[in-house]
Amino acid sequence: MNKFIVLFFLIIFLEFPAVLSQNIRIYGNAASYTGEQLELFKLDDYITKSKKIISRSTVDSEGNFSFDFTETDTIPVFINLDVFEGILFIEPGQSYKIILPKKTVKNESDRLNPYFRPIEFYIRTLNNTNNLSTAIKHFDNLYNKSVKYIFEEKKNSNFSLTDKEITKLRDSASLYNDYFFNNYVNYSLLQFRYLSFYNNKNEIIRTNFAKQPVLYQNPAYNKFLNESFSTFIFDTFSKKIYDYLSSDYSWNAYMNLLQTDEIFINKEFREYLLILNLAALFYQNPIYQKNIINLLISSEKSDLEKRNKEIISTFLNNSSQMIIGYQVPGFNLYDKDSKKHSIKDFGNSFVYLCFYDKDSYTCQNEIELIKNLDEKKIEALEIVMIFKDNNTNYIKSLKNYDWTILHCDENDKILTDYNIAAYPTYYLIHPDGNLLLYPAPGPAENFEAAYYKVFQSWKREQLKNENK
Repeated sequence: MNKFIVLFFLIIFLEFPAVLSQNIRIYGNAASYTGEQLELFKLDDYITKSKKIISRSTVDSEGNFSFDFTETDTIPVFINLDVFEGILFIEPGQSYKIILPKKTVKNESDRLNPYFRPIEFYIRTLNNTNNLSTAIKHFDNLYNKSVKYIFEEKKNSNFSLTDKEITKLRDSASLYNDYFFNNYVNYSLLQFRYLSFYNNKNEIIRTNFAKQPVLYQNPAYNKFLNESFSTFIFDTFSKKIYDYLSSDYSWNAYMNLLQTDEIFINKEFREYLLILNLAALFYQNPIYQKNIINLLISSEKSDLEKRNKEIISTFLNNSSQMIIGYQVPGFNLYDKDSKKHSIKDFGNSFVYLCFYDKDSYTCQNEIELIKNLDEKKIEALEIVMIFKDNNTNYIKSLKNYDWTILHCDENDKILTDYNIAAYPTYYLIHPDGNLLLYPAPGPAENFEAAYYKVFQSWKREQLKNENK
């Protein structure tokens, strides 16, 4: 009997090896980072693109570091090095000795640039040069050359020329045989064909996605979907699905609608593509944001695939906080006198919330405009300014400013919660804690006119309620 039990579990292990977490080690020597803490992260998914730290390592006095963690899947992981961001494709159970570039820090203009993006590079390994990362790097280099050749140098390219390039790329990838890599190559080449001549979207979905497993962590699979199919469901069902969205239909109603088309036979993919399309529409058209949030909340009562449910949960956590008409995130921050303040402290007033950076030239100019605004003592308006600063020294130096001035450090959660990408950024918050204007006009953009319009409407509503 025991033999049969052992045999049963052996079969399960062989059939489903990825179910089990396995140890992974990434280590090396980077003396220029001595004393610093390095962070290794992955993407939760390719729809929300939320980063999740999976390991940390402090570089010791001799320059050594080591990330030790467990993982069930083959995934890309990333190390942010300020100016650079390294990528490494890792496989469960493997160990990687890596080389990092010499430490380089952002200059002042890059530090103040909200649109700065680190330079991406493939991390080089020393102990195993014939690995998945090396194979993908080699393929990507050839792929980018072929794309440039076809679309830049041969602008009038024909089918045979493109097909010849694709054949060369496939042949170059045949030396490395791996499930993750093969899919990476296949979906990269599929996108190449699509950009060149193969643009029948229904047929592409039917033959390459509908009956295949969803590859949640494969960049090529998700890049193709994100760039070419992020509006596919709304394009296919057009008016009918927009009517669903405007009428607050449930998640199950959408599933039933999509099932009327045979290309959506795969439940897991059907869910995944709908989430992708809804996420894209959410950021493209604010009119539908509330409807999308309500729809995704309704999906919690449905029998979703586990990974799709996790993506929806992440999306809701990231996106429902800064939507007009929804409650803003709370905070607890200190002023120059070490007194703690929260958004609830201003519950009887509208709050003009201002995010400032002490090193920003624009902020330095507009703080004087805020002062002029404050001196008018506008009815029912509180000005709250939050400076990004690691200590209170700067806000303590600010004299003759009577409004509430707080500070947070550059890694404070509030900056993520309020989606702060540039300084200054302004919000107007209703007395009930709901977001009214995002972004709100700055003091140089006729904020007073925008505020009085909101205030008069609120005042009329107050009088109407009092007379009932």
